[in-house]
Amino acid sequence: MKYSSAVFAALLLLSVNATAGRVNNLTCEIRPPAPLTNPYGPYDYTNPAHNNKLPIVVNAHFDQDIQRLIAGKDHSGDLLYTLRAIPNYHPALYAASQYSALKRLNPQRSFTADCFFRRAIYFQPRDATSQMLFAMHLQSTNRFKLAQQYYESALKIAPQAAELNYNYGLFMLQRGHVKRAKEAATIAYKRGYPLQGLKQKLASKKAIEVNK
Repeated sequence: MKYSSAVFAALLLLSVNATAGRVNNLTCEIRPPAPLTNPYGPYDYTNPAHNNKLPIVVNAHFDQDIQRLIAGKDHSGDLLYTLRAIPNYHPALYAASQYSALKRLNPQRSFTADCFFRRAIYFQPRDATSQMLFAMHLQSTNRFKLAQQYYESALKIAPQAAELNYNYGLFMLQRGHVKRAKEAATIAYKRGYPLQGLKQKLASKKAIEVNK
């Protein structure tokens, strides 16, 4: 039986209540070597062949209120549905990290942010952006050793990625590794990365050293 897009979206919306709460945050419902499963998908955000499968999920479950971190509603179920259907959907992974930091990700109705990232990387281990986002999440929660591992794992996949090198440079500078921060900055800016924060921090660091 074929459904119209509107009917299918309604069915997806109803399914949030059916799936919310059915999570295991100990295993993240990862069962190696079995692939992740979901009634719809799961689809790969980095695979162009899956692009036409994503809007029906995103439009129903990842609206502007969720993206803007609007308070007043528990969005855990919508994030859960989105990231079950598209495990490496980068905007939702970033949102999960932000909601976790704000203590607004309900572990009774959703995976933890860590689980979302682990599932994304298990689902598509060649997705450098998912690994970078996890590294940023780990960095923000002061798990620096593990953050460095994920940054450097992502760099093995995409060594010339501008945004990745920019964020890695910021991380290296934070950890006191100025030379490696400069190397990452060089790549980021050669690749046209627009934000100037890393360049400014490096210049400030140099000025401080000169004036010592």
